[in-house]
Amino acid sequence: MPLRRATGLVALLFIVVACSAQPPQTSRPTPVSTAPPDGAPPGLPSGRVLFSKGGVDLWTASSDGSARAAVTTDGAEGGGYLGGRVSPDGALTAAERAVPGEGGSSLFLLRSGSAPLRLSRPDTFLDGYAWSPDGRYLTYGEVISGGTAAAGGSLAGAVGDVHLYEVSTATDMVVGPGTHPAFTPDGTHLGYAHVSGAIALADLRALASARPKEFPTQMLVTLAELTRYSTNIAPKGMGLIGGPQFSADGKLMAYAAIEKGPILDAEQIVYTQEPVPGAPPKLWVIGKTGAIHHVADLRWSPTAPVLAYSIINAQPHHHWLSVIDPNGGQRRELYDSAKHFLDYTWSPDGTVILVQVDDGDEWLYFRPDRAGPIGRVAPGGWRPDWCRCAPRA
Repeated sequence: MPLRRATGLVALLFIVVACSAQPPQTSRPTPVSTAPPDGAPPGLPSGRVLFSKGGVDLWTASSDGSARAAVTTDGAEGGGYLGGRVSPDGALTAAERAVPGEGGSSLFLLRSGSAPLRLSRPDTFLDGYAWSPDGRYLTYGEVISGGTAAAGGSLAGAVGDVHLYEVSTATDMVVGPGTHPAFTPDGTHLGYAHVSGAIALADLRALASARPKEFPTQMLVTLAELTRYSTNIAPKGMGLIGGPQFSADGKLMAYAAIEKGPILDAEQIVYTQEPVPGAPPKLWVIGKTGAIHHVADLRWSPTAPVLAYSIINAQPHHHWLSVIDPNGGQRRELYDSAKHFLDYTWSPDGTVILVQVDDGDEWLYFRPDRAGPIGRVAPGGWRPDWCRCAPRA
């Protein structure tokens, strides 16, 4: 499994409790993959795309793939950059890096004119990272020991913590045991995959007055509860749970979970629900996983309650890009391809999805309201991050 694919999953075993389950949401048949028009589509939203060039250095480009420029130049000597995310004000970059001699990737903070600052500790494994909406904090999951695998959490036996790093004071705080953290849109809470097999939500509002010794935390949903909700779909029970993602308005969260048992025969389900304890989730069955690292990559539109996901399925072994409208109860398949892809990014205005296709190294462009690509440029770039990067108010 390529190193840049690895982030992690949380695996625990629970007793199956029989109970009536909500019927899964249905979708129309997967459309046939079509040849994309050559060139970027006209009228693309503005902003710059940050990406890794071949897993060596970070580059930026215009949204149409032009005006490419190097951001880093030390990747070949100090460890290749696998991807990065620009801070909301565009001044800093959080970068995932493969350090020579270590088994996992690490998180670095890049500031113009300064040497890269390492945040995660040596010989740990980076498992998700994100900027707070105001750019004051950077959160990341750090696996200390145990197995690690795909987007969303860690394997059974993995031990790690979710960290909160305050940029202005260079203060690092531990929020709780878990992986794959994400901020709520207002920045007041931090959700993550708890090691107990649950989605945890930590309250960060105490930071306004002091640095707390611990953060008040509540469990929004557990694997045991998901087993009860999903018994008609996954009779073996749910065994793996991923980290949460929050809609732009903060009214919904999404997360993925995988059935117990042999991974190639396990159903993967995406759940959407209100981010409050006991809220009933909607279930979206997205097919059998292709391998432990083929976990759905979930990303909400930055402007609307529309959820996109990319997935690699085992039966048949294909790669899909889809969007879910939880409020409308619909799922739309945008792309079905035998070519390998998982990485993608929304445009800042939510009108376009840019996908990195590894086979052939190209970017494909999609509209969330229609199937099929609307443009293509090559070369592309790993783990694209489309950022407006407006100055902070």
